[in-house]
Amino acid sequence: MRGFVVALGLILLASPVAGHELLIYTVIVNSEGAQPADIPNGSLKEGDSVWFWMKDTSENTTLVVEIERDGAKVRSPVLHFECELDDNGSIVDEDCMNRYDFVFNQHNSAGLWNFTFMKYVNETLSETSTGSVYIVEDVHEEELIEEPTETKELSKQAIAGIIAVISLFAITILATKINEENSSPEEE
Repeated sequence: MRGFVVALGLILLASPVAGHELLIYTVIVNSEGAQPADIPNGSLKEGDSVWFWMKDTSENTTLVVEIERDGAKVRSPVLHFECELDDNGSIVDEDCMNRYDFVFNQHNSAGLWNFTFMKYVNETLSETSTGSVYIVEDVHEEELIEEPTETKELSKQAIAGIIAVISLFAITILATKINEENSSPEEE
């Protein structure tokens, strides 16, 4: 029985999976502005993230990032270049942040997103700049390929499934033989 469970686990690990590896894109905002302000189109898909880092060392400067799509807006908390740490290295003010992470929804976030970078000096808006990114729809292979009803060639997924089933039978037979050898009386 233990061999069957192991074999089943191996088959599940060998099963093909569709989708993309989630990406994180970094935008650094320093005294010269956002780098890059415009993320290259096609760089990100639904489900990916952007990290906005406040790296402007100008005195008393803070940053707020506004993200907008089709009139809906989201604002980051106030970002600082650095946050005060105590003797243990922990942040003194838990509201102090120097990075804002924004995750694009895995569904219905494809399209043009606009960024507004608002720099404040002594809590007064001093500079505004803009940027954008076009988020690509995360379409899986199964949705892209329309296979005819009668296919002479086997798909990669079908081949992987057949190999997985054959592997299950082989592992089951091997596990049975090992159990028989272990349970048979030993010759002295």
